[in-house]
Amino acid sequence: MANPAISGSERRLLIVNWRDPRNPEAGGAEVHLHEVARRLCGSGWQCVQYSHFFPGAPRHEILDGVHVHRVGGKFFFNFTVWFRVRSWIMRHRPDAVLDDSNKVPFFLPLLTSLPVVAQIHHLFGKVLFKETSPPLALYILGLETLMPFIYRNTPVLTGSESSRRELLRKGFRRVAIAPEGADLSHYRPMAGVAKIPGRLVYVGRIKRYKKLDAVLEAMLILALRFPHVSLHVAGSGDDLPRLRDRVQRHEGLRNRVRFLGFVDETVKVRLYSEAEVVVNSSLKEGWGLTSIEANACGTPVVATDVPGLCDSVVDEKTGFLVPFGDGEAFAHAIGRILGDSALAARMREEGLAWAARHTWEGAYVATRDALLKAMVEKA
Repeated sequence: MANPAISGSERRLLIVNWRDPRNPEAGGAEVHLHEVARRLCGSGWQCVQYSHFFPGAPRHEILDGVHVHRVGGKFFFNFTVWFRVRSWIMRHRPDAVLDDSNKVPFFLPLLTSLPVVAQIHHLFGKVLFKETSPPLALYILGLETLMPFIYRNTPVLTGSESSRRELLRKGFRRVAIAPEGADLSHYRPMAGVAKIPGRLVYVGRIKRYKKLDAVLEAMLILALRFPHVSLHVAGSGDDLPRLRDRVQRHEGLRNRVRFLGFVDETVKVRLYSEAEVVVNSSLKEGWGLTSIEANACGTPVVATDVPGLCDSVVDEKTGFLVPFGDGEAFAHAIGRILGDSALAARMREEGLAWAARHTWEGAYVATRDALLKAMVEKA
């Protein structure tokens, strides 16, 4: 039996998540997990993470003290976990498990008697039918339906108040907030980089539920008023070929939209710093990390008014919230910023102040305390 009173240097944590931070498809959830894990390592914990393998990656790598093991395939990693987690526990002898169910749930409370804390940024729900085939959507939705029952006695962490309320409505009982943050030593206005007139930027995974079509529709409307408007899209995902084809087929978009693919952190800061507006058109987010990153670089955000994003964007102050999928509303909100230099300057200042309130220390402390409490309850 694990002893929660033992010193930090003796605590061992097993982390399970679909992706590790080096994965080309890693997003805000992976950033959150790694920022917490590396701080746990820095305070004396021994952290081992299992995630799916991706081409070109080493099977084992130490990232900021976290021992990352890559096993199994991208699409069936949950089965790898179900069949192998007991052997991982025997190998590493952890005191607790952090179950980061950021895709198909792992149901680790069923597979181990160890203390488990779950990190759930959001559930997909019916959004799945916009993202994938009906059989696969039904499969994942069925598993999500079981989650409130299987995790009923498990402490659950999420990133925002709106996401916490949503999980409680779905039947989860023990939901707390591990607040999102940003590395403010890295995300800040880049020296010598000026705003490019009319430049819009999207950073994130490119999936159907992100609904970038609404931003493309907004671009066509904005072009009538702002001849130099342009959009740079940074990220990868399975909806990229469709969007590229749509842009190429439309003369009004062909020379205004650039798809940059996966970009490194330095390029991200430059993109945020150059942009007049950062956009996020997603239907579902646990928080919206790019909102804080953009604000920290002095750029307002226009995003959809959905759980998560409605917490990361302060409407009328750090940017605007608009209805999901509404290209005209996106165009109107973006146009207000592009056409009013005083408003843009005020939002940049409000954004910098808002971002300064969000560091990763809060997420680390909340996760650490949840793990220690779970260990006490199991002792």
